[in-house]
Amino acid sequence: MINPIKLIRVAIAGLAMLSLLASAGMATDDAQVQEYVLWVGANAPGRADHEANIIRQALQRTADDYGPFKLIVSSETSISKHWRQLLAQGERMQIAPTSLMDFPPGEITLIPVPIAGGKLGYRNLIVSKQRLAEFRKVKSAAHLSHYTAGQGSSWFDTWVYEANNLPIIGAPELSDLLIMLAQGKIDYLPLSVDETPDILAAHPKLARDLVVVPDLFIYYPLSSFPVVSNRHPELIERLRIGLEAMHADGSIGETGRDAISQETLANCSVIALENPSRLLPLL
Repeated sequence: MINPIKLIRVAIAGLAMLSLLASAGMATDDAQVQEYVLWVGANAPGRADHEANIIRQALQRTADDYGPFKLIVSSETSISKHWRQLLAQGERMQIAPTSLMDFPPGEITLIPVPIAGGKLGYRNLIVSKQRLAEFRKVKSAAHLSHYTAGQGSSWFDTWVYEANNLPIIGAPELSDLLIMLAQGKIDYLPLSVDETPDILAAHPKLARDLVVVPDLFIYYPLSSFPVVSNRHPELIERLRIGLEAMHADGSIGETGRDAISQETLANCSVIALENPSRLLPLL
């Protein structure tokens, strides 16, 4: 005759073992999900969302070979001055989009596939409504040199304006620039055509006295590339494969595609500036 107490003990032990196996299985599954942090810095929502979506698609394309992933998008601005060092360390972040190409050798790898090209270099001019008539007369870089622009202190674009002898003042945050524009401390604020609507919508009180100068753009060659910490070689290879596949079939697209058309450009004044770093798409 089977001892019922012994039977219960065996059953309890069996259930405990099943629970441990299930927990181990869950831990194994969780460990297989690669977690990556993409730092988009102070990029406006339009550009940040576009680039994050491209990175996410590239990772998804390689999921069969490299496994599932979780992409965390960070826009923390307090680390703007140290993002390259943090990226090289590969702990707080692993990926970042940038227009720069000069990095410490052996620390960061640039994947030479542009994730935001072409129209990324087109800029709207944001001005005070009271000065709109004045700025509608601006047609050249020489004329623009009489006015002072505002840009983010850590934005690459600052070098472009300086190289073209256009006066410029930097500020840490976009809200600071909008306040400076409203107070007359700067004369205009150049913003990417695909970022402008989101920026103005996000600051309605500051933007209510501001306006986009119609039929006028600033343009300089500009693109954006993903850079990855060398401490994650598998991620470098994964992103390269995914992005090259997307570039080959034309699915990357570009920011600003819906914000500006060739027909619009044909009927506008475009002030072309030189980009001193010549950061053109490599593919």
